[in-house]
Amino acid sequence: MACSLGTINSYIVSAGVAIIVIIIIFPLSCSNAQAQTNIAFNPVDQFSIPAYNGSISFAVNGTYFTATFENNSWTFTNLLLTGSAPLENFEVSTQNSNLTILSYLTSNITGFQIEQLRYVVEGRGKQIVNLGLGPEESGLSPIYEWSVVVNGKTFLSEGADWSVSNDGTMTINGESGNVSLVHFNFSDFGSSASNSNLPFYQQHSVVIGIATTVAVVVVIAVGIKVKNKEKPSESG
Repeated sequence: MACSLGTINSYIVSAGVAIIVIIIIFPLSCSNAQAQTNIAFNPVDQFSIPAYNGSISFAVNGTYFTATFENNSWTFTNLLLTGSAPLENFEVSTQNSNLTILSYLTSNITGFQIEQLRYVVEGRGKQIVNLGLGPEESGLSPIYEWSVVVNGKTFLSEGADWSVSNDGTMTINGESGNVSLVHFNFSDFGSSASNSNLPFYQQHSVVIGIATTVAVVVVIAVGIKVKNKEKPSESG
């Protein structure tokens, strides 16, 4: 079926117009999606929980996209504190205590990911925190570990002082002072079998990383003990 020259030109013009419309509209739609306006806050702002006699605040300036209060819990999306890593979904509640968020830091060591939330608690109530890291699964899934440290020296006991649910929600009981929640994600644990062709240090990166971490903790602990033993002699 033959097409006249006018028909072909009409098709070309129509195609050209369509391309121009796509080029104009598509960037606009993308820019609108990316240009979501975040809400700024500062240390003066408080997020209260009247039914639980608690409040939440931040020690530094920051921004969030949404802050939703539901079921006596605050949920922040795209939370970014000055000097910290971003938190896409952060859910927090506190009972009979005032909680001030200090920072959220992340680091990636070969073999595992570390996330740390630091905050200060006034009052001996209960804190409920979910960092949005996903469910704490076992089996073939990555292995997760938590540590809770108070005032930089006291490690709390799981079960007695804190607990974690399957969805990654942490509950810390009756502690006050500076609290650090540390989450370890040993993401390549058990993967050495499928990476048998890799060098030894890459196959066993998790084991090496854990050994290094334990060694550092032992050195610090020994240093603290030695320092404590030296103090009486210095005073005497």
